Amino acid sequence: MTHRLLDAFRHLVRKNLLLLGILGAIWLSMHHPVPESILGAFDVNAPLVALIFAIQGLHMSFKGCGRIRDYAAMIGVAALVSVVCYPLLAAGLSALFGLEADFHIGFILLASLPTSLEAAMAMAASAGGDPLTAVILLVSLNLIGIATIPANIALWVGGAAHVSEMAVLQNLLFYLFIPAIAGQLLRRAFPTLPARTERMTRHVPMVCIVILVYTSCSSESALFHSLRLSDLAHIIIPCVLLHVIMVGAAHVASRKWLRMEIPASRSFLFITAEKPMSLSVALWSMTYAAHHPLAIFPILVFYVCQVVFDSALVAGMLRNDLTKAEAATQRNTATD
Repeated sequence: MTHRLLDAFRHLVRKNLLLLGILGAIWLSMHHPVPESILGAFDVNAPLVALIFAIQGLHMSFKGCGRIRDYAAMIGVAALVSVVCYPLLAAGLSALFGLEADFHIGFILLASLPTSLEAAMAMAASAGGDPLTAVILLVSLNLIGIATIPANIALWVGGAAHVSEMAVLQNLLFYLFIPAIAGQLLRRAFPTLPARTERMTRHVPMVCIVILVYTSCSSESALFHSLRLSDLAHIIIPCVLLHVIMVGAAHVASRKWLRMEIPASRSFLFITAEKPMSLSVALWSMTYAAHHPLAIFPILVFYVCQVVFDSALVAGMLRNDLTKAEAATQRNTATD
């Protein structure tokens, strides 16, 4: 019994290393922040963010995407759900629940980004989704995101932030897109490099994100101490509503509009409905952390809600598949 509990605990920790690391970094920044003298002398955020996206670019595979033209309708509907309806609904819920200042900015920032490069793919694979559909949607939405991220931030955040839209665009260009393109060029120049460096680079983005959170939050340690439990409770309901509604929208779009088979539909659902914590934290640290430090909390709360809900959804899907398989076996046995 003890061994089973330990194995279950290890499995839980392995699956949530990033979240646990970020929560640990926030706690550490509140109780043992980086001294102001060090924060003022060194800017570690920029190179860390650039490294994250260079690795993302290195490991982004375009294999199987030559058939993108055959999937034009699917990509169009996915973009409508992920990069148009998501931030639109987030803005509506933010107004409905009276989210202000930092909470509003973090909420909109997360919703404005395309799908996660890691978590969404993992959820789709766990649910028995179609791999090719997942890869095509993953690549397409992230390419579309290059144009839509600045547009969504300008449209839905705009004057609410003490950061110029040009500064956001400049940071996106120099610290996100150029490093990602550099990583993709390295992949093309050295095709075996991603496989040879996979073990080393697997956890590098995670470590970078944790350091980013620690250094960014350290400068606002006193402010975090003033945050109340009611403040976090205030953001949970809109986060849960946003994700659940968009999961429902993705399901309707895939099954009712596009008439997709179940495996492809599951890939569509998770790729379009999941939002990335790592990219959100990276963008926050480079553009909004100085003026809007508490904007990280809606990102964290949303991610936790997303992980819990999607894990339960995957488990339900797998149970349903098992029930159907057992029923089919019983029918075949009865027929024989």
